[in-house]
Amino acid sequence: MTRDEIANLLDGILDKELGILDIPSASDWENIEKKFGCQFPSEFKFFIELMSEYSFPGDILNVSNGKTNGNDTIEFTYDYEMKQGNWKEELIPFYSIGNGDYFCLLSNECPNTGVYYYSHEETNIDKEANNFEEWLKQLPTFLN
Repeated sequence: MTRDEIANLLDGILDKELGILDIPSASDWENIEKKFGCQFPSEFKFFIELMSEYSFPGDILNVSNGKTNGNDTIEFTYDYEMKQGNWKEELIPFYSIGNGDYFCLLSNECPNTGVYYYSHEETNIDKEANNFEEWLKQLPTFLN
């Protein structure tokens, strides 16, 4: 999916963000990809960048270190969960449901990673989509 196709999908299901937020810079992306040893799918990057324009239920984690929606960053959340002891090293959280559960990518599958749901109570991981584009196409159903 192109950036415009993702924006069109989000236009149909989300409200616009009230403030003006920063999108991740090239160095923000470079730093996070280096941390995880992972080149992220282009659809994932477009989605995260578009989150500076849309209000999303739950917490889409940030990549930018600039002006954001106030949610934690992916790196902070990953480091926090690793310290708790049940987190798997290859999980990259990007969407916090708010109850300790997350949607994640897997670093060892990048750039063609599926999207996974991590349940903190059962400490299990379920595959939700074969790739990020497939996950995006499921968003209207998930959010309704």
